[in-house]
Amino acid sequence: MAGKAVAKRRSKPGSRFECRVIGVRSAFEARTATFDPGASAIWAVDGPLGAGSLSPRVLDLLDLAGAIYRLESQIPRRPTNPVKEWQVNAPVRDVAFWSASGGALLASVLRFLNRALWSFNFEARGKTEELSIIAEPRPVHEVVLFSGGMDSACGAGVHPGPREQVQLVFGGNQGGLQKRLAAELGYGPLTQWRLVGRRGKEGMNLIRAFMFLTLGAVVAETFGVSTIFQYENGVLAMAVPPSGSQVPTRHAHPEFHRRLERLFEAAFGRKMEIRNPFLLLTKREEAAAFAKAAGADAAEAVLRQTQTCWRLSQAHVGGRPKKPSVPCGVCTPCIVRRTARPFEAAKGAWQDWSGYAFDLKKPAIRNSKIGTSFRAYLELVGIALNAAGDREMIEDLAPEARALIGGDAGPDEEQAAALLRRFAREFCETFDITVPEARA
Repeated sequence: MAGKAVAKRRSKPGSRFECRVIGVRSAFEARTATFDPGASAIWAVDGPLGAGSLSPRVLDLLDLAGAIYRLESQIPRRPTNPVKEWQVNAPVRDVAFWSASGGALLASVLRFLNRALWSFNFEARGKTEELSIIAEPRPVHEVVLFSGGMDSACGAGVHPGPREQVQLVFGGNQGGLQKRLAAELGYGPLTQWRLVGRRGKEGMNLIRAFMFLTLGAVVAETFGVSTIFQYENGVLAMAVPPSGSQVPTRHAHPEFHRRLERLFEAAFGRKMEIRNPFLLLTKREEAAAFAKAAGADAAEAVLRQTQTCWRLSQAHVGGRPKKPSVPCGVCTPCIVRRTARPFEAAKGAWQDWSGYAFDLKKPAIRNSKIGTSFRAYLELVGIALNAAGDREMIEDLAPEARALIGGDAGPDEEQAAALLRRFAREFCETFDITVPEARA
């Protein structure tokens, strides 16, 4: 899918990334976005990198990850006109590679993440500042993504092997929190990335996992490392929609990892492996593993600081006022987190803790507009606990869920069904829901 051109070829090499987004309804005009860093480097990096050099095509991959994220953030959602194709014009250093195998592999990754076709027109990039790297040679055996969220904190807390041989990596605006938590977990300085420009206000946030794992892979390349860890609880990693009307992200699904591994192998010229040791664990189970590894008090001190909510910085949710920095309690990550830590929903569970902005134990919240995700999970829980067996459960799930279970990437039906049953029981216990026990 390195495919058809989407813009007229420029007479001179440039730096401008462009996209044209086509919806399923021809009556609507295409949505467009641009990102032009000029002659500036697209990325800046703080923290350790190894002494290994980065080839032109790896630098292209790094820039494409950042530029596509910037483009996606500008495209408004239109529920009545879903996107069917993204057409991207991209300046790169290695035009031959990206116009052949590289572009097709990149399109495969992005298509899986946001469920639309991708086509690219690659052309020569103009002169630009290159990424400034200060090498810190030391033996590093593995790279771990570390966002400052609960899953990554639990992962870093249980990760085996000497801390000094692991490099934590991430990007985004939680640098201070990430540094503090990394230090409390016994790790050295993180490698933190900063992308130029500002994020748009429209984005669907379906492809950003591609960017974060690419950052991890680039760090791995500089250290000569072949393994990257992305810790994510199995309920969200499997990307099972709680109802047929929900569209979850596929940010840690095994099939996404396998597609990305193929792209990495082509771009880096060697095999890289992406692992998620939490694939078959609920969030509650991963927290228990962290407490066992680090001690209950140490784990609790870290988990109280982690941030999960999608709407943490927002002042309104569904038209209702909410204080920024207070977790909403009604988004998908908040719901799943609450099943892992039911006690923290209450204000004053520990000193200065505000609790959630909205309490889904209250019928008025459950049945309101902002309770949509909760009601969707009720549908999933009912299926998980009332199905006669594994096959019956999987067949009753939304069609998208059935397509993501089994196959070479996994998980298989037995693993998925067992995980969903355990999560469903945790959900019922957390929210005082009565559902008949599964008969299997």
